[in-house]
Amino acid sequence: MRSAAILLSIGAVLSAPVAEPVLAQASEPQMRGDEQRIGTRFKRKAEQANATQSRQMQKDVARCVVYRNKDLSRELLAKSDTVSIDFYQIDDLTSDELFGELDVADCLGRAAKGGTLSISMRIPFRTLRNLMTEEVYLLDQKEQLEIPADAPDYLENRYYAAGRHPGAIAMARLSDCLTVNAPVAGDSLLRSRPGSSDEEEAIEALFPALITCAGEKIADTEIDTSAVRTVIADGMWARLHYGPTAPVAAAEEITKDDDA
Repeated sequence: MRSAAILLSIGAVLSAPVAEPVLAQASEPQMRGDEQRIGTRFKRKAEQANATQSRQMQKDVARCVVYRNKDLSRELLAKSDTVSIDFYQIDDLTSDELFGELDVADCLGRAAKGGTLSISMRIPFRTLRNLMTEEVYLLDQKEQLEIPADAPDYLENRYYAAGRHPGAIAMARLSDCLTVNAPVAGDSLLRSRPGSSDEEEAIEALFPALITCAGEKIADTEIDTSAVRTVIADGMWARLHYGPTAPVAAAEEITKDDDA
């Protein structure tokens, strides 16, 4: 049952709206899907060259937003989850007001490459929030995150913006599981540049944890790297934010892990 819920949560991420920069510039040669496929252990969505460029731009925009608005970015994450945002708990701002406060439009302009004639971005706020999670983690955690031996597998003290939404809970469970089982690979993934060989290596290193947390059927599920980064970012940031005040693991759970 748990594996089925986790697979559904991955499917929700894959089907969710994503940030999609639209550029007007000189066309670039496209690589064939097979040449852009990275990873050999499980199915990956083929990624065209312009898709990699878009992911890099998304990261640049999110990083700009976070570094310009550090405290507001932290507050946004603390009053949201991967599914919803409690806007009125964030300085009583509406979504449009918060979008303006975060300087998203200006950051998008700064992220555009030279020679770009015009640029726009279709980005649901939930997607922006999930992109920002990665950048807040990297801002506040300069080194590899160490998880104490008595840390719980799941963070029961997480904040859920719209109550215990089944999708948000499933995503949180998957994120927590991957973080506990592969903290080094998860940290390496978030520190890698989208489309780089470092990203490819980190994704491969996460394969055993994906099997552990999502079940063996995940190997037959076509997933993309952006989805994995979203899940890992949520887990790593949550461990940093909620971990220090989370109840410690039960003694029998620690013993079981030590015996494994």
